[in-house]
Amino acid sequence: MERSDQYFVVTSPGFEEICLAELAKLDISGTLTGRGGVEFSGGLTELYRANLWLRSASRILVRLDTVSARDFPTLFKRLVRLPWGRFIKPGAHCEMRVVCHRSRLNHSGRVGQTAVEAISKALGEPCSPDGETQRVFIRLEDDRCQVSIDSSGELLHRRGYRRAKVTAPLRENLAAGALLALGYDGSRPLVDGMTGSGTFAIEAALIATRQAPGLEREFAFMRWPKYRSGLWRQLCRTAREQQAGSPDAAITAVDNNPQAITAARQNAVAAGVAEMINFSCQPIQQLTANPLPGLLICNPPYGERIGRTAALRSLYRSLGQVYRETFSGWEAALVCPDAELSRAAGIAFKPLIRFSNGGIRVALLKRP
Repeated sequence: MERSDQYFVVTSPGFEEICLAELAKLDISGTLTGRGGVEFSGGLTELYRANLWLRSASRILVRLDTVSARDFPTLFKRLVRLPWGRFIKPGAHCEMRVVCHRSRLNHSGRVGQTAVEAISKALGEPCSPDGETQRVFIRLEDDRCQVSIDSSGELLHRRGYRRAKVTAPLRENLAAGALLALGYDGSRPLVDGMTGSGTFAIEAALIATRQAPGLEREFAFMRWPKYRSGLWRQLCRTAREQQAGSPDAAITAVDNNPQAITAARQNAVAAGVAEMINFSCQPIQQLTANPLPGLLICNPPYGERIGRTAALRSLYRSLGQVYRETFSGWEAALVCPDAELSRAAGIAFKPLIRFSNGGIRVALLKRP
């Protein structure tokens, strides 16, 4: 029988419910734990599948254990007993991420060093800066030390396709999470009205063709001592068999900047979905709506990024006109600071999710 562990899925605050719904579609029962995360239990099959398929997550941690300690000798003695050998090879480079709150042991650097010494002792070989990297997360709160192992490696939003960049791109997991929050599944047309690097359109194509976002990347769990390569290959093979050849409805990426369209097309090629997206270099104000209703979404410039100018206010007024008139029969949404948009566009958008993009507080707004 496969061993069961506790896992914690890190999400951007605001996307917890979306991530929970994704887990449910994978037949994994999760639990909300507050802002920024979802928990679930299972074996390596569930862990591998979650890393392979979750679109809105940032990373997945294994909860190794929680120990109590009020001094460093006790911390060392209790950490050395943990089953490090399941996740870390002797001589690996252990990258420590330590946070201390309301604890007698409040020196994060020394806590991390004590953990490295405990790992070295437990594995019988010193951790080496030249070894394969394994991140270890330690949270000390009220003298209780929670130890977690990173299973993902690079953050999960780094799908590997974003080769060309433009100013202030939206992270892949945020774009995917927004689309999932709007119920997008590829069955209706989608227009990304200010495509930038193409993230909305590319993530829409991946969703519409049921492509697992983690298929073409590596994960930290592949470096664990008991990595089950056969299980991973089987999960990837099943994922490829579930893919659709093309979306059921059109996906269109529009931008008035030729360089943005070039970047978006390059990224779509890297993602393997370029043939599924219609690219168009034109202002959003010149768009015409397909008679078949769909979803219009965009990530327009924010005042914090380009300044609160008359041109910015004019952009939002014209954007509001496009939403009210050209796409009146479509579901319409965008990512923007909601107070600013309400004033400039003259539309009473409903905020679905509030989150942070590039350090700016924004909302996914939907026209009622």
